[in-house]
Amino acid sequence: MDIEVRLLRSFVAIFERGSLSRAAEKLACTQAAMSMRLKLLETELGEPLFLRQHHRLEPTFKGTEFYARALSVLAAYDEMISVTRSHRPRQKIRLGVPDDYALGILPRVLSQVDGGGIEIEVLCDLSANLATAVQRQELDIALVTLAARPLAAADAIEVDLRWVLHPNAGENLREAVPLAAYPEGCVFRRAMIAALEEQGHAWHVLAQSRNHAGIMSAVRGKLAVTAMARGTAPPGLTEVAENEFLPRLAPVPIYLLSNAKPADRPVQRIEALLRAELAEMAKGERISVSG
Repeated sequence: MDIEVRLLRSFVAIFERGSLSRAAEKLACTQAAMSMRLKLLETELGEPLFLRQHHRLEPTFKGTEFYARALSVLAAYDEMISVTRSHRPRQKIRLGVPDDYALGILPRVLSQVDGGGIEIEVLCDLSANLATAVQRQELDIALVTLAARPLAAADAIEVDLRWVLHPNAGENLREAVPLAAYPEGCVFRRAMIAALEEQGHAWHVLAQSRNHAGIMSAVRGKLAVTAMARGTAPPGLTEVAENEFLPRLAPVPIYLLSNAKPADRPVQRIEALLRAELAEMAKGERISVSG
């Protein structure tokens, strides 16, 4: 069954306007033509899409269901046509960051990017996976935190870590510090555990997640604490260098990995912005803008 795009547009207009005459007015055709299109569509589908109720066309259950799908098809079609008709080629830039950096660092960088002529594809993943993707040339640029400096590192800084917790989370830290962390191998996780064990503090991993949202849900729920680069905690949460329950954390490296070539000016521009942002973070002059 092949349904013309024109029939789908006519159906959507009838659905939204509630009558053949108003739909015909919107699409600049006659009411008879609109009626014929609806009949053709209903014949193709084998079911009525509207019922006549007091001078208004009321959609059937099938009509309501078909409307949602018609909108999806038309949106995809219009996007395809728009991209096809675009005469200006766009260069795709593949950028990888852990998702906590995507929320806390990336907005400041992207706010300075001129979007004309480029398309930025952002991949959020664990640092180890991002480093592998750069090695395979599946990414142009990446920010990662790893235990050892990767071969592709174009730049590196050390940033201070801060404990991140709910403002009212103090009581549940007395016996054993509950941690929310990425899986084993994460440098932030290792830094939290090492600092606690060095000071003889009891701890346990209460929540583990491969993504930032999972970790933040435990922290916002006052169940656990976590560690983040200084100045990148979401609003509503507290950053603490140390307190009676939480020892000071060792700084961690952030590496800028790059496959940028001299001719890739847009990639080099984003790389330069990332370098500048990391330099500001190293000076401790950044405050959180993540949401």
